[in-house]
Amino acid sequence: MDGTGSPLLLWAACALLVTAIGAQNIAGFFPSRILLSGPTATSYFVGNTSVNLYLDVIANTSIVPEPNCNGNSSTENWASFLESVTSTTNLYKVTVTLNTTLSCILDKTPCFVEAIQVSACQSNVPIASLLIQAEIYSNTTFTGNVSDNATVIPTQAYQPLGPCPCNLTAGACDIGCCCDQECTSSLRELFNGFCYTGVFGGNVTPPFDQLCSVQQIKRAPDWFPFLCVQSSIDNSPFLGYFFQGSTVSVTQPYTFSVSSQSIVQASVNPYKQGDPILVQQNGYYVYLTIPQQSTHGGCESNAPVAYLQNFVSTCVTYLKTCADVLTPNFNVTVQDGKGGSITPQIVIQNNTVDSGTVSGIQCLGIISSANYTFIWESNTLRGINITVLIENINLTLPAPLTQQFAVTFLTSDNINASDVLSGNPGYQVGKPVIAASGSLPLNKTTLNLWKPAGDSLCSSASPTPVLFGQNSYSGCILQVVNEDCNQIRENVTALLKSFVPVSYIAMSGNSNTTDLTEWVSIIYEESNSTCLSDCAAQIVMCLNVPVNMNIQILTAVTGAVEGISQEEIIGVKISFSTVNVDCITSCTLSLPVSSSVQFIKVPAQATPRVSSFQINYTEYDCEKNDVCWQQLAYPLTQYYTGEPHHLTLAKGMILVFFFIVASVLGGPWNRIRKAWTIKAF
Repeated sequence: MDGTGSPLLLWAACALLVTAIGAQNIAGFFPSRILLSGPTATSYFVGNTSVNLYLDVIANTSIVPEPNCNGNSSTENWASFLESVTSTTNLYKVTVTLNTTLSCILDKTPCFVEAIQVSACQSNVPIASLLIQAEIYSNTTFTGNVSDNATVIPTQAYQPLGPCPCNLTAGACDIGCCCDQECTSSLRELFNGFCYTGVFGGNVTPPFDQLCSVQQIKRAPDWFPFLCVQSSIDNSPFLGYFFQGSTVSVTQPYTFSVSSQSIVQASVNPYKQGDPILVQQNGYYVYLTIPQQSTHGGCESNAPVAYLQNFVSTCVTYLKTCADVLTPNFNVTVQDGKGGSITPQIVIQNNTVDSGTVSGIQCLGIISSANYTFIWESNTLRGINITVLIENINLTLPAPLTQQFAVTFLTSDNINASDVLSGNPGYQVGKPVIAASGSLPLNKTTLNLWKPAGDSLCSSASPTPVLFGQNSYSGCILQVVNEDCNQIRENVTALLKSFVPVSYIAMSGNSNTTDLTEWVSIIYEESNSTCLSDCAAQIVMCLNVPVNMNIQILTAVTGAVEGISQEEIIGVKISFSTVNVDCITSCTLSLPVSSSVQFIKVPAQATPRVSSFQINYTEYDCEKNDVCWQQLAYPLTQYYTGEPHHLTLAKGMILVFFFIVASVLGGPWNRIRKAWTIKAF
């Protein structure tokens, strides 16, 4: 047993000894023999309390002497200690320690070798003995000076860590491994012709094939002298696989953390697209922040606003208290990009409806939406308009709150929202659908839907534009007070048409208001209030009341600009869905009305009909065959559309020319070069 063993094993042995002592009366050392490689040996003694320890150095290790009580508790090199382990049993911990300093030079030979006998005596009578055989090397002792020199690992890109992979046996020669330094020259001659090849045999830095010197070893083609590389072996193409990376702390600051910048530094640089807009705060410029959606679906309350980048973000906050509401700071001074400053013009709209009795917590002035409009010119800001919609909320229970924040950049020459283009020329998805009315030149506006308020009443609903390519549905509640059937039909129809007071829809995102050919007329399909079947029911109920307006917009891809498909509107149809209302005269009720928008994509041109012969005959159809002879020289054929055909044809002819030159001059040039080399040397 090694004296430097694990303390856990010693304590486990101690527990076993305590159990054994309780079972029977035993005495002695446990363990009684120790092979020591360190400066301290530990054992346990079971016996009487009046015991003494005596140490003797054994000169002749071939014979183990009998224990005796004539020595001392220590010798010239060793000292012993006896320590009680428990108070209820006669169990003691025996420690024998080397009390001298060793001076060793070589690591391969033992630094200190000695055998010690520890005798336990009671009334000068030996009752047990412990034998310790110490064999200590210089690299195992804890005394003396320790070198702090660390192993230097070479750069693996130029010098592999294992230069001889076939060297598998330490201190012996591996047969067939010519790079093994432990193989003498006489041993290497026995298998010199049968050495391991490749990386396993020590060829860990083979020259790459593009070196000109490789031609002398390998069979190279005739054109090799034109393309070989004259370079050092250190400039290997495999160097790209080695990268001296650096560690990055996982606890990085937040993405939108802001560092203060001085006013002088911020005022000298005009804005560029994508730059964060700066505001002045306590003598420094910091980022203008608005709540925005992040990649994980939530909302960042301090996300910066980028110059000339529009966005609309919808943030859902789970309210437990009124303090959980996202509230951006509107009272800021914004840098204009030329060293000056701009104060935003704020318009606050109160959307609060008196609901009578208030229960629970009332949150006052909650921001339900905030629309920022930045007026810009070149690299500077000319003005900022902010429209804020606020309302009061009764928070009886924790509930989600939806807030909307929008940013729009308009040029100083195009301030009105109705003058904003929705594409150039085709519509862009998410841009408003442009509508118009009147005579030439047409009056531009947008196609709108309802945006209901907190009470869901049509009287408090505001318009919101229809966005291209996005199907939508919205509605509100119409309060009918003491009206007859015909009045209900007329009022509902007028309400539905009030959001579409237009006659034309722009075909493209930049349709000209003076050219009627760039606009399509809206086709109205009026609802029929005349009774066609079951007319007896009109005596007790109001039939065919239009409650839903269906807007169907036909779109098509009509071309491409720089490879980007351009979509246009080719037709618009508005129809109405009706219901029967259980009322005839003096009707007072809450009638839900709605409107829906559906975008239908149709092919721009009808697909040509395919005959049965074309369907069945697929010999030359590249999509249904593994071999396509029509595309054999693909870059030179009409199927390749990555660049103009005349450019690909010119590049192909140049490649053919170089191939012919290499074929003709490869062999003669190689012979001339060899003759020149022989003559020169």
